[in-house]
Amino acid sequence: MAEKVNVIVANPAGNTTLFVMDPYPVSRYSEVANALLEIDFKAQYGEAFADKGIFTEDIYKNEIKGEQVAFVLDDTEDGLPAMNMCGLEFCGNASRSFAFLRAHLDGMEQGELKISVSGCDYPLTAEIVAPDKSAKIQMPLPKLAATYSAAQLGLADRYPDMADGILVNMDGIFHLVLKDVDASPEIFEELKALFYPGEGGLTNLPGEGVLTDFPAFGVMFLNTINEILTPVVYVHDVDTTYFEGSCASGTTATAFAAAIDLPDGLHQLAFRQPAGTLYAEIQKESGKITEIKLDGLVELSDMITVEI
Repeated sequence: MAEKVNVIVANPAGNTTLFVMDPYPVSRYSEVANALLEIDFKAQYGEAFADKGIFTEDIYKNEIKGEQVAFVLDDTEDGLPAMNMCGLEFCGNASRSFAFLRAHLDGMEQGELKISVSGCDYPLTAEIVAPDKSAKIQMPLPKLAATYSAAQLGLADRYPDMADGILVNMDGIFHLVLKDVDASPEIFEELKALFYPGEGGLTNLPGEGVLTDFPAFGVMFLNTINEILTPVVYVHDVDTTYFEGSCASGTTATAFAAAIDLPDGLHQLAFRQPAGTLYAEIQKESGKITEIKLDGLVELSDMITVEI
């Protein structure tokens, strides 16, 4: 028997996120998310997007499919808007989108609001600028980072001049930042095998525990020649791997890695990704990175009722 689900589709710089507006228990997240990720929304629900002027990047002109699913929750006891990712991981783009969605639903055109999201144990502050369709969010600072040589990563033969990779613990997702390494499914799977399940793999992981303690793992392939960042993310609980249109937590990890050698002060970095650009604002004081904010466009569809 078909089940109806109310969904709003968000496009935060191409990282298409499906927000489930109905209440679901965590035990059903994987089932519902996998069903929704099979839907081609443009083909089946084109009228909901027709007058929005959204999803205009060439990569998404012929097909709109969700890359990830988030579940909107009841407000917290403190009255904060709340949502969970389907794998209970943290996602910066979904968090930015959720803040923008909540502001839209509440009739808030601009200003600040706090939200509660999975994978982060404290409220995040978002800044909304509705006329520009912009949402900037304070990102959780990486806990620790560790470097890995090309030899440790098994890439020395193919990339003899490769700079060290930096594995960044984002507390809810690990990201490995690599410069000028081909973004391919084969290399991603090789690297994932080194860190998952962790037993018999690489050591010197940043932070406590091994990767099985974390719900998601990504590799950020940074091409310094073409100046484009290609994010690839694996979510353990739903066993999915995506070459994403953009990735906020991965952009934060990449910005963190880039800022290690920057002087104190406020720095603005732009990361062009396959389906859009994210902007990182980095504050560094006394040699330490004290704050990272991410900014970028967010676009929303109407409410869509789908059958799964």
